[in-house]
Parts: sequence; structure tokens; C-alpha cells
Amino acid sequence: MTEHSMPGIYLDEQGQVAGPTVELVKELNRRMEQGGYYYLMPWARAMQRAQQTPRSVLFETVRNEEREALFKWVGPVKFYDMQLYGPPQLAGLGLSSTELSRRHVACGYRGASYHSALEAMGFSEENNLVLIARAGDCIQMLKLGRAELTPLNRLRYGERFSAFGVELVPLQPIRNVELYLAFSLDFSDEEIQRWQYQLDQMFLDGTVRRLYQQDFPEELINRLEQAAAKSLQRRGAN
Repeated sequence: MTEHSMPGIYLDEQGQVAGPTVELVKELNRRMEQGGYYYLMPWARAMQRAQQTPRSVLFETVRNEEREALFKWVGPVKFYDMQLYGPPQLAGLGLSSTELSRRHVACGYRGASYHSALEAMGFSEENNLVLIARAGDCIQMLKLGRAELTPLNRLRYGERFSAFGVELVPLQPIRNVELYLAFSLDFSDEEIQRWQYQLDQMFLDGTVRRLYQQDFPEELINRLEQAAAKSLQRRGAN
């Protein structure tokens, strides 16, 4: 189970779940000699179903303290440097997160791990936070003038984001996060170890680089390959 998250995950012209992240999971499935069905749905629904459905995998999932006991984890498959982006004219004003929340409206998607961080900044759904069901739709909200700020991954969008007539720059850091494949709890620990080993091998043999390099920055790929090498070293030490 997954969500629409360009450019890594989307529905193709045939209505099939596609994208480089999906190809990573399919190749990992092949190496593990497993089959699978792929479902794309709003994130909050996917999160709920993944906890209720045996032998399920939810991707890409932020691994944090609140979710740690809900799943068994294989990864990381992405790193996110989440920052609050807004219009370039705000960048030079040195506004704090509190000042931003007092003066502006933010947009985020329902069920996202950064929701609590936005609340800590002073954003609330009752006042100055627009929540949407699908990642990426916030850009449309900004274009329509219904919000001015939105969290984005700096490793993906860089120091200036421009699309659909909207220009944004990072204004405030939110959090650094790691995205994983979240396995339902009925997978055994031994199985999870095998999945992790095969994923690490995919990073080190260049498979993930070939899948990612057209859509994701070199900085991200290098960090993932380094994480995989460290994972295998720890496994060897144990």
C-alpha cells in the first residue's frame, strides 16, 4: 500500500501503480521470490489499512517514535529534510515560525508525520492550516491563494521551487526524517532481516542508483548508499 507521491509513486496511463520507488519495491519482491498487489490510496487510509491487513507493506513511511511499535521496518529508502517553504519575498524578513503562523496559512496533507511539528509552530486546522488528502495537492492550494506555506523536502526541491506559477523557497526547518518500508507485525524478525539484507545489496550493486538517478538528487542517493554500507557492516559485526 502506498500513496501518490511524485515523482516516485503515481498511477500510469494504464492505471497501474508506477514510479522509481515502486520499481524498487518490485525488484526487492523479485529478489525475495515474493508476489504482491499494489494499491494506491490517500495516506491516512493506507496507514490504517496497513495496520489491519496481514502480510502488508506500507511505503514510503516515516519512521518515528510514535510509529515504531506499529510496524517492522526495512530501510531507509529515502531521507527527507523537511522545511517550511513559502514565497521568496518572506525569505529576507527573518520571520520565526511563530510569526509565520500568526500571519500566514499553511497547507499540509492529512496523516503526515510533520503534522505535530506544524502544530508546534502554531498552525491548527481550526485556524490557519489547510489539510488535503493527497500529497502534492498543496501546490494547487497555494496557486489558488488558499494557503501561502507548505512543507517540502529540501533534498528533492532544493533552494527554490517553481511550478504552476508558484515560486517557493525554504523558510524554516521542520525536521529531518527517514522513510522506510513498514511491514505488518506478522512478518517474522528473520524475514525482516532477509528483506533488509536484499535492500542493502540493491543499494550497493547500483540497482537503486539506476532507478533513482533521473528523479532524485545525487546527495540523496549517496546518503542512502552510505547507510546501506553501514547496515551491512553492522550485520557483519553481529
